[in-house]
Amino acid sequence: MRPALAPAAVGDSLLVVALVLAVAAVHLLPDEIPVSSGLSRHSLLSTAGGVSVVYAFLHMFPELDERRESLEGLDVLVGTLAAHHIYALAFVGVALFYGLERLATLSKAHEFEHGLPPFTDEPVFWLHVGSFVVYNAFIGYVIVQGETGADSAALFAVAMGLHLLGNDAALEAHHRETYRRIGRWVLAAAVVAGAGVGAVYTLGEGTFTVLLGLLTGGVVFNAIKDELPRTAESRFWAFAAGATGYALVLLSL
Repeated sequence: MRPALAPAAVGDSLLVVALVLAVAAVHLLPDEIPVSSGLSRHSLLSTAGGVSVVYAFLHMFPELDERRESLEGLDVLVGTLAAHHIYALAFVGVALFYGLERLATLSKAHEFEHGLPPFTDEPVFWLHVGSFVVYNAFIGYVIVQGETGADSAALFAVAMGLHLLGNDAALEAHHRETYRRIGRWVLAAAVVAGAGVGAVYTLGEGTFTVLLGLLTGGVVFNAIKDELPRTAESRFWAFAAGATGYALVLLSL
C-alpha cells in the first residue's frame, strides 16, 4: 500500500495537473475573443509573442548553457560538438521549424496554383502537426518534471501556454478546417500525453538537453515568425508590454 501524500505534495500535484490541462486547453479555445473583453486577438497574440520570447532568452538559453556538460557522454562527434557549441541546438530548432513552415507554405501555394481543394496534402499536414506533437509533448513533460530553468513550473506553463496560442493561430492559418477538426485535438492530447510520460519516466540528461535546445529554437522562431510577417496586424506595444512585464517577473525571482 502506498503511503498517503502530505498535504503540500497533494497541493503541488493538483497544481501540476491544473497547469497541464490549462496548457492543453489553449488549443481548444474559441477563435474569437469577446468584444466586451476589451482585448483584440491581434493584441493578445503579440503579447503572447513577447512573453514567450523573453522567457526563452532569460531562462531557456541560460538553462541550456548550464546543461552543456550533460552532452559530453553522448556520441563522440555530436556530443563533443554540441557541448562546446550548445546554442547550435537552438539553431537546429530554428532551422527545423523554418523548414516546416516553408514546406507548409509551398504546399498551400501549390494547391492554389493548381486549383486543388484547400489543404488536401495530408502528408504535409501530418508532418507539420506531427512535429508539433513532439514539441507539445515535451512541454507537458517539462511541466511535470519541474525542470524548467525557472523557479516555478507555473512560470514555464504560462509562457508556453501563451506561446502555444500563437502556434495554434499559425497552424490554423495554414491548415484551416483540417486543423480545426483534427489538428488542435491532437496537439492538446500531446501535452497531456507528454505529462503522462513525465509522471512515470525520466529522460536522460543528454536527451533532455537536446530536446530543450530544439524547443528553445522553436520558441524563438515561431514567436518571431508570427510577429514579423504581419506587421499590419501585430501590435508592437502589446509585444513590448508582454516582454517587459514578464521579464520583470522573471528577474525579480
